[in-house]
Amino acid sequence: MKFIKFILLPIFVFMSLVIIYGCDDDDDAKIRVIHTSYDAPAVDVYVGDRLVFANLGYGESSGYGKISDGNRTIKVVPAGATAPVVIEATIKFSDKSYSILAVDQLAEIEAIYSIDKRSPVSNKAKARFIHASADAPAVDIRVGSGNGPAVFSNVSFKDIEEYIEVDSGDYSFVVTPAGTNTEVAKYNPITLENGKVYTIAAIGTLDALDDYDFIARVYIDNDTGAAYVDLTDANLMTVHASPDAPGVDLLLDNTIVGTNLEFPNNTGYLGILSGTRNIKVNVTGMETTVIEADLPFETGMSHQTVFAIDEVAEITALVLDDDLTMPAAGKAHVRFVHLSPDAPNVDIALQGGAVIFADVAFGEADNAGFFTPLDAATYDLEVRVAGTMTVVLPLPGITLEEGKIYTVFAKGFAAPADGNPPLGAEIIVNK
Repeated sequence: MKFIKFILLPIFVFMSLVIIYGCDDDDDAKIRVIHTSYDAPAVDVYVGDRLVFANLGYGESSGYGKISDGNRTIKVVPAGATAPVVIEATIKFSDKSYSILAVDQLAEIEAIYSIDKRSPVSNKAKARFIHASADAPAVDIRVGSGNGPAVFSNVSFKDIEEYIEVDSGDYSFVVTPAGTNTEVAKYNPITLENGKVYTIAAIGTLDALDDYDFIARVYIDNDTGAAYVDLTDANLMTVHASPDAPGVDLLLDNTIVGTNLEFPNNTGYLGILSGTRNIKVNVTGMETTVIEADLPFETGMSHQTVFAIDEVAEITALVLDDDLTMPAAGKAHVRFVHLSPDAPNVDIALQGGAVIFADVAFGEADNAGFFTPLDAATYDLEVRVAGTMTVVLPLPGITLEEGKIYTVFAKGFAAPADGNPPLGAEIIVNK
């Protein structure tokens, strides 16, 4: 089961195209759409036959736009198309604010909606909770710890809680299964401000085998209604980079969180509670532990990657901190890790040209493991024996996309024995 992630990230404002129609009368309704259907593409939203929100991506809020009061038919279609209509719902609108959420997987997609009582209170903050994670059980949202008071109780998928008023200040919210004090996730402190109105939504899935992380996303209901922050905790990825080792299981505090991980695959990021966690790498299906470490995960930490490296007889762990700060416009972030046990120190260079990462030894990452900004482009690269023009591995056609973050690691053996994997390279998309 995928653990829930909690660390306060910077605010990102995603403004989709809003076409406001009808009168500018104060009696018009205000609607926004929040896209929480995790495997659905970006969508366009129509009211009747009029396009009102365009190219709304998963997790984004359109922000509020005005529509005329009365019965209105909402249609949701893939962005840039008029069919298929994946959601069609007729709602009676009056002079209020509304949030319409596209929920569940695409095959089961539907709309839920609420009337947003988002008028601010000058001496209080307002917050509510929406459960939009289809495979998550009913939950309680508590303050401080699993034994703390429940501010939202027994909230099931598709439930939309009413706003509550709270004093301004820093709050550490905790998620427990409904009716229990078992902490499955603990928010880093978030500051709730007087006069601000917040919608906390659980989106994504708990399924560790898919690509849709469980996210606690806090939408800011004031002003345009488009801004949000994410809440996560520590995040751990394990990479099987020991070329002659069998498949392994990953255990977190003696609970299996990744199974039958084979060379050179990885678990993806798993959200975990902060604190010192015991990490074990066991031979798949056995109690034979090949790596064990107690690793500290601080509240507020972003991400870490643990590589299982070296030959199986000498297998060990390499731990790197992952800074997933968004690259600047036109840039991607890249780092190189040398994980081929019998290869010499290497340079990573442009084909026949300049060195990008110099003199990287086995078991090390360039730039102390920090990511290096590079122009987003397609590169023809090569791995050379350090300080020479001797190419040991060509890497043609490596595409780095704008805004993405990559780890490239050398894998296998430079001189493989029978049955062992040869020297190669693996690319992980960290973000």
